[in-house]
Amino acid sequence: MWLDEISRHPSDIAKSAIKFLNELEYGRRTKNIYRTVILLFIDMLCSDPEAVEEAEDGTFLLVNNWNDYDSGIISNFIDWWLPKKWIGKDIILFRAPTVMRRWLSWCYKNGYFGRKKYRNFVSVIPRGKIKEIKRLQEAAHKLFLLHTPNPALWEEDSKIVPIDILREPEDWDEGYMKILYFRGNLAYLENEEGLKVGPVMLSKELVELLRPGDVINVVIGKFGKIWKVLESGNVYADGVID
Repeated sequence: MWLDEISRHPSDIAKSAIKFLNELEYGRRTKNIYRTVILLFIDMLCSDPEAVEEAEDGTFLLVNNWNDYDSGIISNFIDWWLPKKWIGKDIILFRAPTVMRRWLSWCYKNGYFGRKKYRNFVSVIPRGKIKEIKRLQEAAHKLFLLHTPNPALWEEDSKIVPIDILREPEDWDEGYMKILYFRGNLAYLENEEGLKVGPVMLSKELVELLRPGDVINVVIGKFGKIWKVLESGNVYADGVID
């Protein structure tokens, strides 16, 4: 979705995006980062059928405005949708909180919404958010290394816990699982049905990165008394996924 395509949307969100991006006085690299983050945000909004209407050419245009949303749309974008959808360089994830904060500030100053809504929006983008995003990204990477079958990676990081992928698990579970607590390098999780699952084998480095309340997207298998991670996705902070 390019800027000329955004201009077709009747939404004041799209209109503010065009004006804000056109006023940026940064270098090309920074402008590209801002443009990417904002385009991805509008792309997320357009994925909601209730927020769009179909044009004559069959495309769907965003009709919802800033006043149709509360802070949840901002936190959903930064904490859940963007980490899940973005597969490019991490710089987009790290810079997204700053980009959104500055865009929202510009929108407030230019009359797109009032002070109350502005404060509501930015309240979910606390300072230090970049550090938290980096923690979650590193945790997701370590979680991946925990089950990857690439032998070269075992040699490069001898502290990674190897998994016997030749055995068939006695039981399976999968989905978004909340970390309840740790016992050494073992974790106890709550699955999507609200049931306690564990112990799940992790690594020392991973346990040091994760926190109780974090949610991990995993497929786990039971081998004897121990569960092991067989596949994994993103790691989310407490409160992002109910």
